[in-house]
Amino acid sequence: MIQWKSNDGLPIEGLLYLPKNYKSNNKLPLILNIHGGPAGVYTNGFSASYHIFASLGYASLCPNVRGSEGYGDELLRGNINDIGGGDYWDLMSGVDYVIKQGIADPEKLGVRGWSYGGILGGWTLTKTDRFKAAALGAMVSDWISEYGIGFNFDVRLWYIGGTPWDNPEKYREMSSLSFVKNVKTPVILFHGEQDMTCRIAQSMNYFTYLFEMGKPVRFLRFPREPHGFREPRHQRIRMVEEIAWMQKHIKGIDWKCERPKEEKEEKEKEKQ
Repeated sequence: MIQWKSNDGLPIEGLLYLPKNYKSNNKLPLILNIHGGPAGVYTNGFSASYHIFASLGYASLCPNVRGSEGYGDELLRGNINDIGGGDYWDLMSGVDYVIKQGIADPEKLGVRGWSYGGILGGWTLTKTDRFKAAALGAMVSDWISEYGIGFNFDVRLWYIGGTPWDNPEKYREMSSLSFVKNVKTPVILFHGEQDMTCRIAQSMNYFTYLFEMGKPVRFLRFPREPHGFREPRHQRIRMVEEIAWMQKHIKGIDWKCERPKEEKEEKEKEKQ
């Protein structure tokens, strides 16, 4: 567990995962993770993905930005009508803190996020080009088009305020799609076709804008999957593709995950 101060002096806590035999002042590539919610929280428990990245030589930072639960009402309500504001700076000040501690290499940064993590991650890429790679899933990129087909109650009362017809400029100003031309980071996007919380068109639009501008981007859509992936095969594909994307764009490694011998033999039987 680590703690730092955001740009406005607000104390922010987070979890930092390091490789097993990490030695001080050994600068590592860093993955910034953004939790869902916004009222989610990172807890001090086991999560396989961070250990997988640690085994590949990465540090992983998991900040509990304003809007997170578990720290009282004041922090929980800290991003009311300010989504992508103070919470963005909570992330970036955390990255700066880990760099200042001599742990993270500022030239080898990546970012991951799902749901609100994908929303804030997509927004972050429009604000900074510091990240070499991004893996984002189940995002919302445009609040106006999401209003009638996805979740709107929280957005109207909490995160933006008002309706698209009463407050159109605010909805546009808080949508990453409005500023997607600023994105320079290579992005891989994931979305389930049956996601009823954040609709798949949100990722499709973010992808299409970047693709038509000639920027490095991939989009993987998963049949049958809702907001959180359930099928083990899809969970594996997502993880493998995330790792490969980070390895390629952060470390310059053409990484592949070979399937176990038994799986290869089964596939050969299926072909026959």
